[in-house]
Parts: sequence; C-alpha cells; structure tokens
Amino acid sequence: MHEDQTHAARTAPTPACELPPPASRRHLHTRDVIMQGFRRDDGLWDIEGEMKDCKTTPWPSWERGEQPPDVPIHHMQVRLTLDDTYTVRAVAAALPSIPFAECTAGMPPLQGLVGASIARGWRKTLESTLGGIKGCTHLRELLMNLGTVAYQTVGGEARRQEWDALPEPRVRPPVATSPKPHWDKCVGWRLDGEVIRRWAPDFYRASGKAPASTSPADAE
Repeated sequence: MHEDQTHAARTAPTPACELPPPASRRHLHTRDVIMQGFRRDDGLWDIEGEMKDCKTTPWPSWERGEQPPDVPIHHMQVRLTLDDTYTVRAVAAALPSIPFAECTAGMPPLQGLVGASIARGWRKTLESTLGGIKGCTHLRELLMNLGTVAYQTVGGEARRQEWDALPEPRVRPPVATSPKPHWDKCVGWRLDGEVIRRWAPDFYRASGKAPASTSPADAE
C-alpha cells in the first residue's frame, strides 16, 4: 500500500535516533530483506537471507506485460550452512519470482562457494565466484551481508554462553581477552577508541602506537 507523505523537509538539526521529516513524496518501491541465523541440531549453523522487490503500483514486465503491485519483481532466498570455523559446508537457493527465466543460471555457480571461508576474503570469494556475468547481482548482495549475520549468530551465541557462565549476579560481560575480527573496522570499534579502552584495555592502542595483534579472520 502506498501513501503520500506530506511533511515538509526540516532543516534544523535532529537527534541521531531519528530521521528528519521528509519532503512531500510518493512511495514507489519497497525492498524487504530478512536475514536470520540458526543453530542446527547437528551442530552446524544455517544463515538465511530473503529479498523481495515490490512496486506500489502496477508495473510493466518485459516478459509478462503489466503486473499488479503484489507480484514482486524479485523474490530470492539463499541459505548458507556453516561449521564452527565459518567454513561453508552447503549452499541452497530458491527464486520464487524473477524477471527472466534466464536468471536461474545464477544458481549453479553458488556451489562454488562450498569450502570457502566467510572469515577470510569473503568479498573476494564472492567476486571471483559470482561476480559480473558469472552470477546474480541480488544473490551476491544477499550473500555479502550474510557474512555479517553469521558473525552476529555464531559470535553472539558464544558471547551468550560466556554470559551464562558468569556467577550471579551478572552485571556486565567480562572484558575481551582475545582480538576480534570486527575490531578497527568501524568508528565504534576503532583500536584507539573509547569502546576498546573500556572493554578490551589490553588491546587499546593510543593514536600512533603500534597495532595490536589481530585474528586471522580479519584478513581479506
């Protein structure tokens, strides 16, 4: 369902927790992306992504003529099965809605990811295996972001188990005792920043100081 937005744009500063009201506009397109991580009963991990592109009005399909807005232009699903070392053990995909029948040719190359590590050079692996005309742009986009979801799933579960092992009353997680692959990859986790200084003081590096050792998972 589309709706016209009639709020005028606001130029005054706004808090970081909200967008400023938009200018008058009309909703035309929605891309829904859902990504989920699962712990399997056999000890492996399933990381799944689903993407759906929809229009808010009837849209012209090259192959099928005018389509109603409830028919998605793209609807794609992909599942990575990983072991504890972040190695891909299996890949599965489904394409419930695609613009061309030829798009299914993007599925077989996905099997080239089996045996790859999402912890080392995942971006390069996707480009060499699925880049350009070798694969599907949208599946490639899903797979790129599933790498981060895998870290949130596997690493998050390890963090939860550490938390559960703490004696009561639990107040805060223990400080980090080993380097993590996401450190120094964003403004929050910069090695010379306050978050590292508070929660991983052994690895804090003041500006100009030699870098702390990093995990092999950090390498591209």
